[in-house]
Amino acid sequence: MDLAAYFEILGITVLAITGYIALVFIASYAFRRPQLAAYARIETEQLLISIFVLFSAIVSWEFSTMATTALAGGNPIDIAVEFLNIVINEGILPIYLKLVRMEVLLTYFNAVEYRMGPGVWNWITKAAPGLDPLISITRMLIFTFTALYGTLSVQVIILYLIDAVAYYYLLPAGIVLRFFPPTRDAGVYLIVLAIAFQCFFPMLYAINYVALTEMWEIHDWGPRYTPNIENTNYFNSLDEAIGIATSKMDTFFSSWVLPIFQPLAFAALVPFMDRIAQISLVGLFLPALTMTLTIAFVNAITKFLTGK
Repeated sequence: MDLAAYFEILGITVLAITGYIALVFIASYAFRRPQLAAYARIETEQLLISIFVLFSAIVSWEFSTMATTALAGGNPIDIAVEFLNIVINEGILPIYLKLVRMEVLLTYFNAVEYRMGPGVWNWITKAAPGLDPLISITRMLIFTFTALYGTLSVQVIILYLIDAVAYYYLLPAGIVLRFFPPTRDAGVYLIVLAIAFQCFFPMLYAINYVALTEMWEIHDWGPRYTPNIENTNYFNSLDEAIGIATSKMDTFFSSWVLPIFQPLAFAALVPFMDRIAQISLVGLFLPALTMTLTIAFVNAITKFLTGK
């Protein structure tokens, strides 16, 4: 977040509200209406409270930036986007391309037929029988990886929108709405929403990234978290158990050997299913947990500030 540009927006907002309060004071003296003077004093108090809220918002941003810099080496939004891009580019897209290539080759070999003998009454059979179950499972895996890619891409877009909207528009709008009694509660909600999604929400992503990296190091799976588990020793025990789905032979085996020589080798699909289980943690569970905690934070702070 560019604080220089942000302070310009805040300055305009505060000046506009100060001018509004000054006009109310002038109107109270001009029309000799004490209720306007009382209203202007109340709004002056609200202006001071709003300045305190702005200070708290900036402190919250600085705290979250300091925390994520100490933990992961960057501000919350950048670390969260980096984490999601790692999952997409290293864990989903390479496997998705392999599965699509596998589906094309399996479908091709499944369509190859030949006639046993020269007569028209002889049998017509498939050159590689038994590929239909593999094609069905492969298409299910492609659909699953497409859904994971979609949800993670949407999360990246949401983080960019938060960085562009939350503090630049939602927070000033909330401060303005706080000065009008009918919209005071809505203003408080927008303020808390901006702080929660600008600071708290991406910081949880960064904490998840750090936790997964530490888990990777503890289990000696690699120097940092990566869903590209073919280049780590994450699959060593699995490779030894099934003997065919090794990380070195996965591309060649799934693309060429499987359709011709192993039409019923379902064990070759085990690494892809294991990858879905591994990525579902960071693609489905952790985002749902992060969103739940953020909404709970918004509701709790809003009830505390409004007293309702």
